[in-house]
Amino acid sequence: MKKNSFLILGLTLVLCTATPFSVYAQDINGDDLVMMQETDFEKMIAEILSIKSENPELTEDEVLKIMDEQEFGDKRDIRGITDIWNSLTESEKRLCIRYPFDALKVNTARKIATEQTERKFGYSGLGDRSDAFRHGIWNAEMSILLGSKKAELFATAHEDKDVSGDESDGFPKIAHKEMDLHNNEVGRYIGEENGNASEDELADIIYSNIYSESTQFVWLHD
Repeated sequence: MKKNSFLILGLTLVLCTATPFSVYAQDINGDDLVMMQETDFEKMIAEILSIKSENPELTEDEVLKIMDEQEFGDKRDIRGITDIWNSLTESEKRLCIRYPFDALKVNTARKIATEQTERKFGYSGLGDRSDAFRHGIWNAEMSILLGSKKAELFATAHEDKDVSGDESDGFPKIAHKEMDLHNNEVGRYIGEENGNASEDELADIIYSNIYSESTQFVWLHD
């Protein structure tokens, strides 16, 4: 059993060394793509892979239950990994279990999205044009890395959360969800149409689009 665990962990760390991964959680102020410790996310995915490898008979529900009740590694690791796992929606958790390596790619796309948003706008906002840009490029990058269908699965799962009340900008959470789902779809289409574009080229395409009079991106306020 331990041999399998080390094999899975080793494979995951090889992938993580080849590509920089980051994870994002829901910020209490409403910004839904906040970067967290990347190594903790890698350890979380390694734990999922280990559980599945050592217990191939387990159902998705059973793996989910183990992860929900799990104490991760030594005490120094527990808070970071637990915080990341608990920040995910249940739909996101299930996709991490079902497609663990794709989940790493999703977070690669999220890292690119946040970096490009801050590069273009100087900040990463909530409900404004920068928010629309961030969701657009996140989904465009996911479409390139995963294909549009899986990109839609992960993006929609991220929005599967409570929408009662208002966000910190004063707009209803349901309005933010509708905005995000719409901009996610626009971003995936742009990704499909520009599959050979570099990260910077894709950012330029979406940035130009979002400032054009004919843009299909939407936002709630300036």
